[in-house]
Amino acid sequence: MTLKELARLANVSVSTVSRVINGKDNSASSETREKIWRLVRETNYIPNIAARSLKKGAENSTQKTRSIACVFARTSDGLSDPFFSQIFQAIEKEALKRSCMVTGVFSARSMNSSGIYEDLILSEPDGIILIGRYSKPLYTYLSRFKNIVYTGLNEVHDDCDQVICNGYLAAKAAVKRLHSLGHTSIGYIGEKSNEARYRGYYDALAELRIPVNRNFIIDAPLSVKGGYDAGIKLLKTSSQLPTSVFCANDITAIGVLKALGESSVKVPEDISIISIDNIEMCQYVSPMLTSIDIPKEELGKFALKLLLDRIEGGHQTPVKLEIPFKLIQRESCIKRNPGQEL
Repeated sequence: MTLKELARLANVSVSTVSRVINGKDNSASSETREKIWRLVRETNYIPNIAARSLKKGAENSTQKTRSIACVFARTSDGLSDPFFSQIFQAIEKEALKRSCMVTGVFSARSMNSSGIYEDLILSEPDGIILIGRYSKPLYTYLSRFKNIVYTGLNEVHDDCDQVICNGYLAAKAAVKRLHSLGHTSIGYIGEKSNEARYRGYYDALAELRIPVNRNFIIDAPLSVKGGYDAGIKLLKTSSQLPTSVFCANDITAIGVLKALGESSVKVPEDISIISIDNIEMCQYVSPMLTSIDIPKEELGKFALKLLLDRIEGGHQTPVKLEIPFKLIQRESCIKRNPGQEL
């Protein structure tokens, strides 16, 4: 597979493919970038720099092209999730730069299916990047592979390499942002069990001495449908709505926006909404979402770098890298007006 053939399959110019693969084209649409990376995976495309490395590896036994596998721990299709797919694209981009091959992409939720574990073993990766919060049984299984790096928002046990953006602190920052705008009635929509963002929400309310209203807390899957259904539930079960809601991620918030809009509840005039991730879609919904930006590209890039360093023997002691987050203020949050309760 050549660059020209890849461009033909993607129906774009050779220069566009080259810029996307090398991370130099921010002007390409997200659909174009995703199409190019999908074709890279499907065709096992190796850029010239990696191809040269493979050839040299055959001539010089001290050089080897490393292979890695990625496991999405909390979603059945990480490549369709805008947050996880952006992390994965960053991993792929950095892998290509470093003459490393991503030889397998797996979903933990599919691993009970016959053959999935075998496929992972047969791919013979030099290391694994585990993306997103995982279960103990999954890690126990994967620990048979010597080199593992985790990346996500939840801190994990100390004997694992990890690259995180602290979801607990990001959630507290989101709640405190709402409080700074005068909100003392703050709901939560998202997952609760073993979820750092829910703990951050709960602890932030305690620090601010805001009573917890259980009617304003909806346990929901992190998806557009999960957010939509949770929004409907909030409208039906609460006689009085909160003046603000913290959603655990952007796609959940987008579902909540739809549910509220269908019921003529105005955002942000009636309810302010804040979420976490800062995916591209935040700019294209109405109102545009205020979100805590998680540096997705850095999570993927540094996860790959840390994994290769462990594979090459650069470190033995488990390493934790923490990447900072930041608030992106848009239209979905405003200062609370006195007497705003619905």
